Amino acid sequence: MKNILTFVLLASALTASAAPDLPRSDFNRLAARSGLPVFWKPVAYDTATLRPEDLAPVGDGEALARFVAGGKFTPEFDQAYQALVEERRREAVRKELDQGRPNLIVTDFRSAPPAERALVRHVVAAGRLIDGLYARQKGALPWREKLVPGDAASRALFERNHGPWCEAPATDHDPFCNAVPSFPPRRSDAYPRDLTQDGQMCDALKARPDGKSLLDPFTVVREKAGKLVAATLVEAYGPEMRQVAAELRAAAGSQGPEEAALKAYLLGAARGFETGDWAEADETWSRMSGRNSKWYLRAAPDEVEFDPCQEKAGFHVSFARIDAASLAWQDKLTPLRQEMEDSLAALAGPAVYKARPVAFGLPDFIEIVVNSGDSQPPLGATIGQSLPNWGKVAEENRRRTVVMTNLYEDPDSKKTARQKAAELLDEDAVKNYSSDKEAGLVGTILHEATHNLGPHSDSRIGGKTAAEVFGGRMEGVLEELKAQTGALWYVELLRRKGLLSERRVREIYTHELAWCFGHISNGMSEANGAPKPYSQLSAVQIGSFVKAGALEWKAGSDGIERFRVDYALIPRAVESLMKEVVRIKASGDAAGAGKLVGGFVDGPDSALVRMAKVSERLRKYPKESYAYTALY
Repeated sequence: MKNILTFVLLASALTASAAPDLPRSDFNRLAARSGLPVFWKPVAYDTATLRPEDLAPVGDGEALARFVAGGKFTPEFDQAYQALVEERRREAVRKELDQGRPNLIVTDFRSAPPAERALVRHVVAAGRLIDGLYARQKGALPWREKLVPGDAASRALFERNHGPWCEAPATDHDPFCNAVPSFPPRRSDAYPRDLTQDGQMCDALKARPDGKSLLDPFTVVREKAGKLVAATLVEAYGPEMRQVAAELRAAAGSQGPEEAALKAYLLGAARGFETGDWAEADETWSRMSGRNSKWYLRAAPDEVEFDPCQEKAGFHVSFARIDAASLAWQDKLTPLRQEMEDSLAALAGPAVYKARPVAFGLPDFIEIVVNSGDSQPPLGATIGQSLPNWGKVAEENRRRTVVMTNLYEDPDSKKTARQKAAELLDEDAVKNYSSDKEAGLVGTILHEATHNLGPHSDSRIGGKTAAEVFGGRMEGVLEELKAQTGALWYVELLRRKGLLSERRVREIYTHELAWCFGHISNGMSEANGAPKPYSQLSAVQIGSFVKAGALEWKAGSDGIERFRVDYALIPRAVESLMKEVVRIKASGDAAGAGKLVGGFVDGPDSALVRMAKVSERLRKYPKESYAYTALY
């Protein structure tokens, strides 16, 4: 009874106007568990709206008088109802958190030289500032003070998710899943809060004459004198950005001549945070490599997946040490860069796409020390990245590419990954699932390399960017679909060059198929309707391979249906899909993009993907939720 009273007292202080209505099943379940002596009767005419006449007393018939009087709910009932809503919210919060399996990356610098310890100290401090800045970008910062004192789970959700909103696949669409009892709606700070931040808003902004400036990745949209205008990131977040710059300058000051490349980048990034001009930072960053620095650092606004329109760049810090093992793969692949570009152009045909000179850096392998802001998602972690996405360095194809080698390598992660693969691949295919690090790394290397090949995110189509042609949401899906399909397509090139054995090729295909299933289990879209790019590209790949006969959903000897893999047909299926994706991207075929992606995501071919089965079998496995500790 003490717990019931606590919730009732708490509920009396809550604003319930934004709270979702309890379904009948939840009401009766929670009322029974809380000792509330009422029951919501089944009624034929409306099962969604609770009316006073729908309540029946449990046990003592006189109990109903406490909750209904004169045909209306009493204040005592209103408080009790709010308490049930609060209990339902806390249930959802716990369910959200339980979908993550905590994992920790610890790096100890306590015996490192003073210059290294100083660098780590200032970068970690910059990361903490970026966490706050990113939470503000997401529109979350004002809600931190609205957390209920003593509600540890909701506070943990807020910190893990960079805000009160839920992100895990089983709860991201649950209206009760929120760390704040007033259920604030998800509203990005990149747009006015009174706008309905959905696909229609994004389309409307794109269609405006000033849509290019409003949707520029380094601006926010503000309302001034009744008009929508673009404001720079410095105008919006200047004080916080200058604090980050101060830490980056202090980090630069701690470095000697042996880290000249890192020092130049730190100073360039600091100026970027002060001025909003990232050109110098990108130039100095593109000149860093595993051959002139022992460190990897990126501090900037870069990726757009967090944004409702997937147009605005999110602040992040990614800090790592160089893994020298990357140098061997760089030496193998560097001579092949232009051949990779030329072969892609030949596949597309000269009428579709013409090859260009490429000079991008092949991936450095890095061991993550700290991820902050947009680089630290609630679940999972980025295992490869190619940046920047815009500007001169991107246009001239001089991006820097990295692959993270110390993530998902712990025994628990490897064991779970194999179990998940066996849920959806048949016995013969699972024999080709390898826990060897290289089987996963090669696919990531090729994925990131393909971002720099063919038509890309900064390509021009009739003078317009890809985002202007396709919209930021669809362009995000297409670019990742191109990169991941390229990761499979270029496997054949490496095999022909003698860099991969037949056995390794099958292992890579199997690893990437399992990767697809994992993303499909996350669902196809965010709560605000924005697509999940990796999930949607995975649906396109799996569905395409089924149509091509390379995958078959078939019962095994145990009577359970799983995917059978015809490895001989995979290369042809991959090549067919790659050719179509490049054609769509190079020609600006927005209708074709919608038909291809939509057909497998929610259209007539979506049944081939077996989304319900994939989710049913994989969602029972918690996903890694990474935290990072740097000791200095």
